[in-house]
Amino acid sequence: MYFKSEKVTIMKKPVKTPPQSKGEATSKTEGGSAPSVEINNNENASQFGADAAPMLDPPSASSSSEEAFGAGVWNNDKRINALYSANETRNSWVGVVGVGWVKLANTVDSANEAFTILASSAKLKNSPVNYNLDGGLITEMYVW
Repeated sequence: MYFKSEKVTIMKKPVKTPPQSKGEATSKTEGGSAPSVEINNNENASQFGADAAPMLDPPSASSSSEEAFGAGVWNNDKRINALYSANETRNSWVGVVGVGWVKLANTVDSANEAFTILASSAKLKNSPVNYNLDGGLITEMYVW
């Protein structure tokens, strides 16, 4: 058996502590203040939909939305000026000029990915977009 002794460097305790968030109570332990976690009810990864919507409005977007429930409604000659996605399954949104945030269809992974790629291309090239809004989701999209 072979054993090699190495010099071990003992590190000093940290002098600075991380900043406290607003309203955080300080609880003293042996090593100083204990970190705490704030839980936001909107961060539940198992729930999607309105709770997982983007927090910011796209540039120069109005607060009204063109949601249609039931039969799909075609919106023609629109421009996409913002994209939003989160580390959640099928949670991609587009910012449409004059409309605001609209969620991309989330029934199938491949459809959501395809819509995201089309929307990215439309934003990059500032291309005209025609999309079908059905149940508040973009279910069809043409990029010219």
